[in-house]
Amino acid sequence: CTGRSPAQCLSCRRGFYHHQETNTCVTLCPAGLYADESQRLCLRCHPSCQKCVDEPEKCTVCKEGFSLARGSCIPDCEPGTYFDSELVKCGECHHTCRTCVGPSREECIHCAKSFHFQDWKCVPACGEGFYPEEMPGLPHKVCRRCEENCLSCEGSSRNCSRCKAGFTQLGTSCITNHTCSNADETFCEMVKSNRLCERKLFIQFCCRTCLLAG
Repeated sequence: CTGRSPAQCLSCRRGFYHHQETNTCVTLCPAGLYADESQRLCLRCHPSCQKCVDEPEKCTVCKEGFSLARGSCIPDCEPGTYFDSELVKCGECHHTCRTCVGPSREECIHCAKSFHFQDWKCVPACGEGFYPEEMPGLPHKVCRRCEENCLSCEGSSRNCSRCKAGFTQLGTSCITNHTCSNADETFCEMVKSNRLCERKLFIQFCCRTCLLAG
């Protein structure tokens, strides 16, 4: 030490760390500093860290405006931007992304307004064979696949609006064109209960077989 004051220490006894900025000996290094075991010193953390351990950039708590990611404090980027670790700054997301982890359209986390999420991309409208569905906690809709026989659907996967080739629409379902040639009792009951024989489309398609089936 250089005097009798607690703030005049040059080195510390076992179990203490030397706080060089205040020339004091402490048992725990204060926030913004970490304990260097080999030198028994309190050394300063990286400027973005509020707390760190063992080394300057091994952060445990970040300062305001930064977020913790794998032991490092990275800047909180504005919506529509992401943190570029190579350039060490925030970069622009793809215009279809509201938030992202990189610049390409396949790196969106949330979609921009009026865009839906499909196949890891944000699209203005769901593709053929998909329909948009709201998901709790997400600001955008997610494109879900329609039932296998549907070319397009609305509201749910089973609510078909158009059918694939080789299928005919029956209510909100798409059935194979040969279904009625082997109509069973359940199918015919559905035809009768929904009065489908009154619809011109089904007169030749279903009714003759169902009438023969009783």
